[in-house]
Amino acid sequence: MKNRRVYIIGSVYILLATLLLTACNTTPEVPQSQEVFVLMYHDIREEAVYGNSAIISTEAFRLQMETLQAAGFQAVTFDDLIAFVDEGAPLPENPIVITFDDGYRSNLELGAPILEELGKTAIISVIGISRGRDTYRHTDIPIIPHFTWDEVRPWVERGVIQIGHHSYDMHRWHRDPDEPWRYGVLPMEGESPEAHREALLADFERLSHAIRVELDKEVLVFAYPYGHYCEQSEAILQELGVRVTLATHPGINIIEQQKPESLFLLNRINMTEDLDAEALLELLESFRQETE
Repeated sequence: MKNRRVYIIGSVYILLATLLLTACNTTPEVPQSQEVFVLMYHDIREEAVYGNSAIISTEAFRLQMETLQAAGFQAVTFDDLIAFVDEGAPLPENPIVITFDDGYRSNLELGAPILEELGKTAIISVIGISRGRDTYRHTDIPIIPHFTWDEVRPWVERGVIQIGHHSYDMHRWHRDPDEPWRYGVLPMEGESPEAHREALLADFERLSHAIRVELDKEVLVFAYPYGHYCEQSEAILQELGVRVTLATHPGINIIEQQKPESLFLLNRINMTEDLDAEALLELLESFRQETE
């Protein structure tokens, strides 16, 4: 009888130990989908410039970054989103992605130090032909200064900045009477699908080659100039290995495991000077409620 009691007690301990071990080794289940905000910035200035939605002051940029951090939002990269889709790698709660378009020198001089201080990474989608220039294309028309490859390289190496594709020379705003007019990556008037395809392929490869040579990185992210795209541009970019395409529609994104298409034509929220802490959080919450 005594031996039986010892046996039973021993069995109970073994069962409890097994249950505890199983509980300790259980990996938390990764949700099948995740809501992700993508923020869009352009130029940063030391002083506020009101009335221009593409310019934000360093004070407002810092406030927005600190507000999001305090509210529990955590900056992730598109690499993180790709890993979530492909492998089910977990994302933190309230993930956001910070993006800049065009590649202005101010992004490095004013924005990157704040990102580094707060432990965040942003991706800058650059216009290839504008690297290191302060005039537009082949003219003497002044533009906001753009950084060089040498200037951005240290930030890339430290993991503060990643680089995306914003076309080599398809982000035009000045009509040259000696050249046919193309609006972003869209086909020109009367352009055949074959000619449009060749033009986009050549433009994409020209900047992709420069990024590989200068930064030893492959291009996975393409931000559409002016946010405009077409069915053929999407098909070509996916064929070229682009995993993420960025539009400019405001809103939240639902990223789903094993659905790579959920990474295409992502919504982005344009971040402006007038988005103080309260207004920013209210805006994000309004987008969340739209999905409920």
